[in-house]
Amino acid sequence: MHQQMAEILLNAYAHPERRAFFYTFMGRTETGSERLNAMPYWDWNPQPPVQLPEGAPPCGTQSMALDFGCPPLITSDGREWCEPLIHDPAQVKDIEVPDVAQGRIGAQVKYLRRVAEALPEGHTHHLWAPLAPLGIAELMWDNSFYTALIERPDAVHELLDKITQYIIRGNQAAHEALGREHVNPTACPPLWCRTPGYYISDDTMCLLSPEMHREFSVPYINRITAATGPMHYHSCTWRPQYFDNLHQLENVIVFNWNPGNSEDPAVIMREFAGKAVLAPHIVHRMHRDGDVLKWKPDFADEYEFFKYFLDNRPDNGTVFVWFSNIVENGPVMDRIYDLLHAEGLTPQAQGLA
Repeated sequence: MHQQMAEILLNAYAHPERRAFFYTFMGRTETGSERLNAMPYWDWNPQPPVQLPEGAPPCGTQSMALDFGCPPLITSDGREWCEPLIHDPAQVKDIEVPDVAQGRIGAQVKYLRRVAEALPEGHTHHLWAPLAPLGIAELMWDNSFYTALIERPDAVHELLDKITQYIIRGNQAAHEALGREHVNPTACPPLWCRTPGYYISDDTMCLLSPEMHREFSVPYINRITAATGPMHYHSCTWRPQYFDNLHQLENVIVFNWNPGNSEDPAVIMREFAGKAVLAPHIVHRMHRDGDVLKWKPDFADEYEFFKYFLDNRPDNGTVFVWFSNIVENGPVMDRIYDLLHAEGLTPQAQGLA
């Protein structure tokens, strides 16, 4: 059964232009529904839980900025962050590309070697989720960063080039350590996938004009893709003025966005159907987020919100939804499951479990 499910999903990744709909709560241990918890295979996750080695090193949003030398900062609630390193564009020329065997990325690579030894045959492991080069540059630079995009684009491009080199080397080291057969490039949402490639988060997109995003982000992301394989792309906020830039991204396998602060998902799914697997995620009370209230303010609950995705799935595209913390709401998840089962979209309805 696991192999059958994996083959169906791999075929969907290979042919995103075909009409298909999958869903998962991978990454969470149980739901708020006793009925679903009693079903070992109610969602599309062909990988049973496996015990991973202890001692996983931290690798958060700030990790690569710290590796470049940004001073660490502990926030008032005890979380690690980083202080900017660059206060003058002239500093960029003296910044060196870190050694991937050291720092946070080096620690991750060492841990991935241990993971590779522990994983059973056929199991995959999620890679880390780095920011796009522009997002890392923003962390490294002080409040003059967005002014520098206009006044000193040469220095910004020089920094972006160095960050891109580091991401490429880090991705290559991670793939080598984990082994191609174990690589799962998806990170957020944590979908099951068994293809080569990497994940990147391009959350600075909505902070720039489309023209600036096209100059300072798209080319560097495409360089990484060319060097390290297909891309699993995330940006929280998708708006129509950026659609052309998104179409210029090369070799994308998965597109993920935050439906709570983006364009109507029916518009997004119609626009990008067939280009890659479309993988929105749904979290608790997302149906009451500000942008959702602009395009459809009358969703009663997460069930109705999810049904909107199902009702608007494209005829020429594959959609793979991740249920985040909404799985804690048992009654909602029971209704969602019944809807999916009635549509023939559950593994059980397809005779797999």
